[in-house]
Amino acid sequence: MDAPALPPWLPQRPLRILSVSTMFPSEALPVHAVFVRHRLLALARLADVRVLSPVPDFPLVARFVGKYAPRLRIPAEQVHARGGVRLHAAYPRFFSVPAVAKPVEGFTLARRLALELDRLERTTGWVPDVLDAHLAYPDGFASVLVAARRGLPVTVTLRGHDINDLDRFPVRWRQVKYALQNATRVFGVCRALIDGAIAAGAPPERTAVLANGVDPGLFHPLPRAEIRAALGLPADRRILLSVGHMVERKGFRLLVDALARLHREGQTDLLLVLAGAGGEEGDDTPHIRARAAELGVSDHVHFVGAVPNDQLHRWYSAADVFALASEKEGWPNVLFEALACGTPPVATRVWGTPECLHRPEFGVLVDERSGEGLAAGLREALSRAWDADLLVRYARANTWADVGRRFHTELLRAIGHHRGRSLESLAGELGPVPLGPNAPLEVAP
Repeated sequence: MDAPALPPWLPQRPLRILSVSTMFPSEALPVHAVFVRHRLLALARLADVRVLSPVPDFPLVARFVGKYAPRLRIPAEQVHARGGVRLHAAYPRFFSVPAVAKPVEGFTLARRLALELDRLERTTGWVPDVLDAHLAYPDGFASVLVAARRGLPVTVTLRGHDINDLDRFPVRWRQVKYALQNATRVFGVCRALIDGAIAAGAPPERTAVLANGVDPGLFHPLPRAEIRAALGLPADRRILLSVGHMVERKGFRLLVDALARLHREGQTDLLLVLAGAGGEEGDDTPHIRARAAELGVSDHVHFVGAVPNDQLHRWYSAADVFALASEKEGWPNVLFEALACGTPPVATRVWGTPECLHRPEFGVLVDERSGEGLAAGLREALSRAWDADLLVRYARANTWADVGRRFHTELLRAIGHHRGRSLESLAGELGPVPLGPNAPLEVAP
């Protein structure tokens, strides 16, 4: 994938991009926010990208509170590689007290970011053309503060909770609004997040939808019978699969409720397979197991623990239906991973999911987030004849390579706008962004 020609008012060299993301995989947390790594690896085919993934650091908490312990194992640096692309990530520590002093994180992260920029310039002479933050808070707020002092453009990507959850916290929400109002460009992984950003004060003309993608090299259909045998799954049962961190907001308990309802209706051949583990939000697994025991379906719920990203396609391919019962989502990658494997999804109608499943041929949307509502959605999905080839084609219409090209173009717009070019003139010079920002993804029927 060759980089597009740069306009004459930019240096004729690859763009230098410093991506700031407190959500980024590492040796200690290999399945954490892999979607950020996918996007930046795609961008790194076109630009000189460096990743700064600051780690919240308060050693006493990490040492004595189990869910924070993995932070102690995160390396100082790590090189991520895929398909001949290498991406260097640094993991500097910044002061943070979980739950108690969260509003301070934006400032302590800004200090760490400024120090890291000084170190990069002093030791390597490398100065970024743009700061690229991957959450509104603390990443975006800190990046906006630092960019203003250094005269750099800054972009902020919204992924979900920074818009659909942080408004519950007045101090942090003010910092989110400051970041959105002062960023050069604001991206959202779905239109619903952009609408939320505009309501919070982001200038509409500086916003764009930049959805996540899927890697068809990782996610593709496998023969169901063969992969079930390899995974030790029964060949004579219909399998419902759900993937995600085992936290309450993902709705796994509701899926157990739905399973119990379907069993009472006589659909006793159903097996619910749950792939994932707890995280810093906690671990709801004991409560999920208790609910299954209470409803008498423990023997019909199978926990497989955390699954590496490059192994998930085996589980998607083994399932009859994929289920996502989340309370909040931005652009859930799991939906497109399932679709790329030819597996029809059922999902709650929240935030970005209606944009993902914008045609009934692509999946079932559930309006009522309850055991009864999910049971109805699963019942419909199990009774329909799905066109697996259509599902796969739809997923492959938005690959990470496509996202990387669109992202590169949007960063050019941000740099140009910062240098005094109007967004209208930039649109003419750089051309339209493929799969334009307000258009849903489409495929030929």
